[in-house]
Amino acid sequence: MSLFTPRRVLLATLAASLVPVATALAGGSTKVTLDEFSTKASPKSVSAGKVTFSVKNAGGDKHELVIVKTSTSASKLKVSGGRASAKGEVAEIEDIAAGKTKKRTVTLKKGHYVLLCNLPGHYQQGMRTDFTVK
Repeated sequence: MSLFTPRRVLLATLAASLVPVATALAGGSTKVTLDEFSTKASPKSVSAGKVTFSVKNAGGDKHELVIVKTSTSASKLKVSGGRASAKGEVAEIEDIAAGKTKKRTVTLKKGHYVLLCNLPGHYQQGMRTDFTVK
């Protein structure tokens, strides 16, 4: 029996054609926990593509999550008027009440991102973390 039967050739061709689809759909998910006053992501790195952020406000105050694509580290963003520069913002999840969780799926390209709460004063008090998309 030949190794190259029509059925095997068809299956090999089909499998090879699905690789780009799997790569395009890569991405993943990350859990982000916000509280007074920290931002923690787990994992801190995902593959490029559609990324679902599940954001829990474990604190007692209202918070938000801003996702900023930047080459600047999380602790080095420029601050003005009590807020960090959001230049490069790709998405925001607003008004997350204490004890609540919100989800959002965003398509992210490879690079460095900062996840932060940009309510007045929160960034300066430590509500920021670096995030990598590979």
